[in-house]
Amino acid sequence: MITVRIPNNYIPERTYAVKTLLSHFCGIEIDVIIDDQSEGYLLQWENKTICIVDGFFGKIPLEESFLQPTHLPNKIIQSQSIGLDNILIIYGQEKIEIAREKILCHVDIFAGTFFMLTRWEESISSIIDAHDRFPAREAFVVKEGFILRPIVDEYVKLLKHWLESFGYPVPKSTTFFRIIPTCDVDIPYFWSSKSLWKILGGRLKKHLNPFKVYKDYRNFKLVKANKKTDPYDTFDYMMSLAENYDNRFQFNFISGGKTKYEGYYQIGAQHISALIDKIKSRGHYFGMHPSYATYKDAALIKKEKDLLETHTGISMTKSRQHFLRFAVPESWRHLSDAGITEDSTLGYAAEPGFRCGTCKSYPVFDIHQRKELPLLERPLLIMDVSLRFYKKLSIAESIALCEKIKSEVKKHHGEFVFIWHNSTLGEIGEWEKWKVVLENLMK
Repeated sequence: MITVRIPNNYIPERTYAVKTLLSHFCGIEIDVIIDDQSEGYLLQWENKTICIVDGFFGKIPLEESFLQPTHLPNKIIQSQSIGLDNILIIYGQEKIEIAREKILCHVDIFAGTFFMLTRWEESISSIIDAHDRFPAREAFVVKEGFILRPIVDEYVKLLKHWLESFGYPVPKSTTFFRIIPTCDVDIPYFWSSKSLWKILGGRLKKHLNPFKVYKDYRNFKLVKANKKTDPYDTFDYMMSLAENYDNRFQFNFISGGKTKYEGYYQIGAQHISALIDKIKSRGHYFGMHPSYATYKDAALIKKEKDLLETHTGISMTKSRQHFLRFAVPESWRHLSDAGITEDSTLGYAAEPGFRCGTCKSYPVFDIHQRKELPLLERPLLIMDVSLRFYKKLSIAESIALCEKIKSEVKKHHGEFVFIWHNSTLGEIGEWEKWKVVLENLMK
């Protein structure tokens, strides 16, 4: 066991950072002690000591909250010093002193971990995008150009190296690289998503060709006659693709909502029940996809969860917010109160990469209630529309970016979580030939 002495201020925050980094990620048993004399984080066992200089909480006046723009980092520095392994410095200074039985590190890896995992910078920002989301362009790691670096995982790797170099028996990692494919079922079927005339009118407005509209109408008739598959009905393909790699998709269903961003199906409809039964029979997974307005409404999340459980016969514990709408920390709290134990919303729509600085699930911390919640965040790394619409990448560029992110996940034995919508596999319009990107993701 390692004894960790921490200063006597911001105790819940410091304890969360220490326990998450050492116990959750490193698997090390620790004993946290509040020490009035400590000016940093002191890790001690036998006659060995690792001291992490306090570069954040200790600099904040007692009468002041750290949730202020003035306490945001100034810049990220990539370390060049021997012993720091090129980690990214968010708080603290690039300085390390290594002796025979002691390491003194001036990089505050605990404050950096707290910053990345809690996403507290998002809670103090008044800047929002068209969907009331914290914009990726405003994120510190995006501005600094490090969204493709899993900063926290790099801290974990370095901390393990220090401990092992001092002979501490760091437990063998229980995590391993794995691909976690997910599908948010926003529009399960193209021809039943709206009235026929609205769909045909939209198609005419799109390509201004009545002959194409007539072709669309013929396709509609063939689908209704069960002579052709609906273009969005790609579920069998997705499940078969995953099964080829001994994997399974997680399908997240919407069970409510009254905005223009949902309402394309009713969870109790016969054809949706048939789809759910098919997914069940093939052993794939389910999650809930709370509707557009739920991210600040605990009662609405609970109502939709109950309805989804009624129509699937499955207890819902996993979730991802529709349109990735999220309020830190309120959405976590509402999900936890509703009985959700795993969320996977935290990835930026506009920027693939490591929004939380990690590719591993972790316990979340409510920065307002100042406590850890019984909820894990499993960070989202890539979404199909991020590549095609937000980043405006080609197919080849998308594959290259996905491979770059995947290589980082492999390096840290993490989880490669991504979204691919069934509707974008229909290859209607802009999505023609994009199946190859998903097939590369699954390899």
